[in-house]
Amino acid sequence: MRNQRGMITVDFLFAIVLILGFSGLLFVLTFTLSVASLTQYITFAAARNYSVAHLDPALQVERGQAKYHELISNPVFKPLFSNDWYKISADANIGDHTKVIPDYTQAADSKNQFWGAGTDFVAKVLDFHIPFFGSTAPDSDGTGSGFKTYIGSYLGREPTAAECIEFNAKRWTAIQKLEVQSGAAYSTNTSAAKYFPMTDDGC
Repeated sequence: MRNQRGMITVDFLFAIVLILGFSGLLFVLTFTLSVASLTQYITFAAARNYSVAHLDPALQVERGQAKYHELISNPVFKPLFSNDWYKISADANIGDHTKVIPDYTQAADSKNQFWGAGTDFVAKVLDFHIPFFGSTAPDSDGTGSGFKTYIGSYLGREPTAAECIEFNAKRWTAIQKLEVQSGAAYSTNTSAAKYFPMTDDGC
């Protein structure tokens, strides 16, 4: 082949397509990591509102959901989750995740370890085609399901006012049932009739 005119143009076009493809992949990946970090903060804020003590457990969950909805509806954050790039759950999973998420049932013996808030996170933007290299998810159905994960924050849960009052109301009955090695039992000549439970700022 004596005439090689134009070969450098072909090489240039091939290289520029690869560079643009890799640049696009790098941009999408770093942007996704940033949005995932933001989503993790949203679950943390919801878990923090849920974990603090309130009147009863139902109000704790309500406060956690309220914070979650407030943040995902924020004018700054809402565009990230309302387009076709990223999707998160409409409502957060709040509470004991060993009961909320089936895969967490094995950790049911770890008390308070998985109490908090979480959400499904789908990065559909990662599902795309790179020229000359192919698709990032060859078996994808276009929904981005291959780039789905669960993001959560677990901060435990403090006793509510109702639980605290109930616990203290039963305290004297529990004391009366204690076994005594020597001397009279706590139930001897005592009564719960005039017992006055005092929460004393907590349990």
